[in-house]
Amino acid sequence: MRRQYSKLNIFFVGASLLLLGCSSPLIETRPATVTDTSAFTITCNASKGNKGLLNYDGPVFVHLGLITDSSNHSNEWRYVKFKWGSTEEAALTTPESKNSWSYKIPNIRKFFQVSDNEKIMELVVLFREGNCIDTACKTLRNSDKSDIRIPVSQKQ
Repeated sequence: MRRQYSKLNIFFVGASLLLLGCSSPLIETRPATVTDTSAFTITCNASKGNKGLLNYDGPVFVHLGLITDSSNHSNEWRYVKFKWGSTEEAALTTPESKNSWSYKIPNIRKFFQVSDNEKIMELVVLFREGNCIDTACKTLRNSDKSDIRIPVSQKQ
């Protein structure tokens, strides 16, 4: 009897992991690996994370920055693009489906104008509504309300 119970537990654990693996993540990049010179698209899923944009039907904008080897600490955004709350056309995302938007960056190093001698560690991104100030803004973040971070590899 104990052996059957064990196999049943293994089955349920395996099935649960499979279902978790099939669910859509908060952020997805295409291609999956982002390098400091590659073109890529970031797609968010507002039904994940803090769900700050869940069922939001207005225009969605990005707020972007970098963590580099010149950052004074792990949360110091450098090369911040787009003023918080702005509705600049360059920050406008593309709707993909309900609760999903994407944004394309052609080359991080050129987009942010980072010199070749500075190492880009992470891209930090928040998807948000426009025309907002301070914290009075619908914003998609991680479930713990931290910033969304995408690791950046160096071009080989």
